[in-house]
Amino acid sequence: MPSIRLTLVNNAKQTQKSAVILKVDDASDPLSDILTLAKNKLRLKKAKTLYLNHGVELADPSWLKNGKVAQDSLIYVSCGEGYVGLTRQDPPTTTGSTTPPSGTRTSQKGDEITTTTVGDTKNSALSTATELDFDSLLINSEVSATISILAKKSYVDPEANAQLNRTAMLPGMRKVVGQPDLHPGNQYPIGATFITQKFIYPALIGNDIGCGMAVYKTRLSSGIKPQKIVDKLHGLEGRWTEGDPHAFLISQLGEEHTETGKAHLDQLGTLGGGNHFAEFVTIESRIDDALCDSIGLTDSNTYLIVHSGSRKFGQTVLESSNSMQTKAEKKLLGIDAESEVGKAYLKQHDLACAWARTNRELIAHRVLTRLNAEEDATKILDIWHNNVEQKTIESIDTQRTCWIHRKGAAPSDRGLVVIPGSRGHFSYLVMPDGDQDKNGFSLAHGAGRLLPRAKALQKRPQTSKQASISALQTTDLGSSVICEDTDLLFEEQPGAYKEITDIIDDLGPFVKVVAILRPICTYKMRKESRT
Repeated sequence: MPSIRLTLVNNAKQTQKSAVILKVDDASDPLSDILTLAKNKLRLKKAKTLYLNHGVELADPSWLKNGKVAQDSLIYVSCGEGYVGLTRQDPPTTTGSTTPPSGTRTSQKGDEITTTTVGDTKNSALSTATELDFDSLLINSEVSATISILAKKSYVDPEANAQLNRTAMLPGMRKVVGQPDLHPGNQYPIGATFITQKFIYPALIGNDIGCGMAVYKTRLSSGIKPQKIVDKLHGLEGRWTEGDPHAFLISQLGEEHTETGKAHLDQLGTLGGGNHFAEFVTIESRIDDALCDSIGLTDSNTYLIVHSGSRKFGQTVLESSNSMQTKAEKKLLGIDAESEVGKAYLKQHDLACAWARTNRELIAHRVLTRLNAEEDATKILDIWHNNVEQKTIESIDTQRTCWIHRKGAAPSDRGLVVIPGSRGHFSYLVMPDGDQDKNGFSLAHGAGRLLPRAKALQKRPQTSKQASISALQTTDLGSSVICEDTDLLFEEQPGAYKEITDIIDDLGPFVKVVAILRPICTYKMRKESRT
């Protein structure tokens, strides 16, 4: 009877290991046998899930029977927790630096750690036993995917690291970059850049296609009092009734787009929930006077930052793409960009991005109109941080183009970028600088969550409820926060986010700071007619 040597590893405490010999034949149930061995050898009475290196779940017994799992492979045994992916015993508590999984090639240059996963080839000189034969999945198994996490000061949740590792194993993946604001998502991490060839992954972008930020210079004085803004900002929820939203959409996109997102006009010009906001800021400090002068940044004006996306239009595009995919495509997770499904998704994706940009434009118009400041307002920037775009990246392939998927990652090849802190913290206007290839032509899009929303809610005091709410409505910097949803107010509290100064410090090799922005008033939502 054939057998295979394996090393079982306690996923939650990876210093605990046990070498075993597993008998494998057509009649055996190797997955069940491994779980039984783990319960006996590792004393894991609730062992239930098995992972290979990089967080690939071992759920197919045929991998053990047909040799896809090599001799002396590491099998990580979980009692229900997600794949940890760290080789040290305890997760980091103060910094974002992570240890790459075993069985990988690692190089370090400055503050950047790069982990290269190598496909198994017949002529490989490597004897690493933790590699799987993914020839049938990769375009070319000799081409590797690299994982870089650009965090030194910023904390990185182990689950975000595990999600990043799992994503790096997707077919066609060439480069994965975790930004300093990296944090776990539902399935894929947020604050990351994924570069592929041939395949595109709608799920990596998610439903808020085209989400991004715009910055406007207004004629409002920098001396304006926060309470004046608070008193004026009403009537921003629900359908825009002071004009024709469809006509506004056409004015921005052109007559050929009369049907684009028409079903979602009730939401055009609305922020939505979550971390979206409209925030008035002033210049706290001009760091690069020459750049500030070139774009007209002055200490005497107030500026508006708008963060929102494509609302339900993006969700419709994602659902439509999923419904068009074959069973094989759904199993593969990705779509061939040149297929009919791929082309259809990309067309709708681009429209959703344009719709999202128009949404930000109308939000700004509605907000500034309330303060009689819509005239003379000038847009300084508008960038997407949830999208996919095509780009030739010579370090990957001089002949074939790549697809850059940004999930909560701002582009660093489009000029100025705004990186906001949490409510009550400074934001930063930066200019990309240096070699942008290393960071995947992307930057952090904000501070990044430190606590999941559920844990942030648990921090809500049980006593003096009204006092705690008031404390979050006026920040340490003296700015006001308009948020009439109590749960959302606590979910978005400053302590739920990473330190923005750590994010900026970690991005040091890739940006130069142009100006530091001080918040005056942040609008989240009012309990008015919402859509």
